[in-house]
Amino acid sequence: MGGGKRLIVGVLRAELALGGTRSLKDKRRIIQSLLDRARREFRVAAAEVELQESWRRAVLGFACVSSEGQHASQILSRVAAMIERESEVMLVEAATELL
Repeated sequence: MGGGKRLIVGVLRAELALGGTRSLKDKRRIIQSLLDRARREFRVAAAEVELQESWRRAVLGFACVSSEGQHASQILSRVAAMIERESEVMLVEAATELL
């Protein structure tokens, strides 16, 4: 890579429990809202990456690109904090990795 700049990709894997959902439709409404909000507020790539057919659990993936690892970690920490504040889900596990 030219220019000597570092390219850091930060990845957050967030496993969620959805206690109040009664159907996949309920789950998809909640998950889509979270994904849209993360994209809008933090400018991250976001998707449901596992357990798509489970209506009680979800695994979401978030990614950001930065020139500094600390910046990428801060963004992903803010995404995790946003999820923790969401009343309709419980953050079961969160793992961040810098590539």
